[in-house]
Amino acid sequence: MKRENDIVHNLRDIYGYGYTKVFSDVTDSVARIHISKTQMGIIKYIYLKGHATPSALAAEMNVQRSAVTHTIKKLEQKNLVTVKQNELTNDRRSKLIYMTREAEELLEEFMDNILKKISEDVGELSREEARTLHDATLTILKYIPGGIDNETHS
Repeated sequence: MKRENDIVHNLRDIYGYGYTKVFSDVTDSVARIHISKTQMGIIKYIYLKGHATPSALAAEMNVQRSAVTHTIKKLEQKNLVTVKQNELTNDRRSKLIYMTREAEELLEEFMDNILKKISEDVGELSREEARTLHDATLTILKYIPGGIDNETHS
């Protein structure tokens, strides 16, 4: 029981560090163009799904559709999303939101910054430590949402 408790506390520290240290160090690209957490959430969702309807975004984010519409307009002004008629339905009012190339580049820069920061943090590992950490990360990915092959342990 103590070992399981230690694991949970260690992961809390790792995730806490990841959130507070890594993301504060690498958010320059996001801060530069003043992207809110909500805007980044929309970009992330579209990145994962390829496109989205305003209704799907509202449901995912648990907000009113009007709030999503307002946020999408801000993202359009920043040239991070485009809104097109949904050709998957016969409803001319239905819209699909897509990421622009600029949004893809922003995400790539953000992820590159995260990789750079993590590489700096673990750059001095011995081979044995690297092997152990590799095995541990595979185990963690197995148990978190979106982990290995987007499947998690049940």
